[in-house]
Amino acid sequence: MRLHVVYRSHGGENSKGRPSWYSKRVGLASFCAAVAAARAQRPDADVEVVFLNDGPVPGDRLELMQLWGDPVSFEGGSNRRSYLAALALPRRRSWAAQDVLLLAEDDYLWRPEALVALVDAVSDPAHAHADYFAPYGEEVEDTGLPARWTPLVSTTSTFAARVRAVREDERLLQLCALSGGNFDYASCLTLQGRRRFTLRELLEHHDPAEGTAAWRSALRRGYLFGMRAAVDLRSLRRPSRRRVLLGAEPALATHMELGWIAPGPWEEIAAAGAPS
Repeated sequence: MRLHVVYRSHGGENSKGRPSWYSKRVGLASFCAAVAAARAQRPDADVEVVFLNDGPVPGDRLELMQLWGDPVSFEGGSNRRSYLAALALPRRRSWAAQDVLLLAEDDYLWRPEALVALVDAVSDPAHAHADYFAPYGEEVEDTGLPARWTPLVSTTSTFAARVRAVREDERLLQLCALSGGNFDYASCLTLQGRRRFTLRELLEHHDPAEGTAAWRSALRRGYLFGMRAAVDLRSLRRPSRRRVLLGAEPALATHMELGWIAPGPWEEIAAAGAPS
């Protein structure tokens, strides 16, 4: 088994609320520490890292990426395009079906043992029934004990999956990404055979920006109705195609956004990775 990591990065920032210890440089440093631990402790996993950079990134981050993986630049221009480009890599690079893909976003902080725990989880025969794994999921108390893996309803766009499953599910994941809104939630539900959109959600959408032409608004409503109806239809998967998603408890990584920070010693981890 080989672990292929695609770390999606962008040089800019957004307006989300962040903790005082947040920076993309700190998140990257914590991730590289997790890669170092996995390569040292689980050499059979043969961890490969692709840094998928949507546009230019600051020089200090690029230098760190060059030390730990292969920086690849492209012009996507949006989170969805970056995500879709990452999903296509297993097919485009002909990664083996038995390998594992980890998609990582650049505003996460990682425990040093995160990738070691992930490699152990996907290699455990007790988890052979699962195809998707979430380092970050439901909020549970941090007991200081090693992570255990339990069924999870949903996670974010930072997740791991067996390459075989990703290649089989690529079109479904593309469809969910184009359905608008929180597509990661739609993806998780649909993969598990759960309906995402209610009838009301199929018909009602967020109002378009002020000044949008009526015909454009009508076109957008029609598009979203069609895409979301298609997502709901794809959730009608036969039992043999429904995926199992397991999440780590406690979380092995956290989204660095106020209101979504998992329990854990994140401030200490951030301090360890801060530039001196």
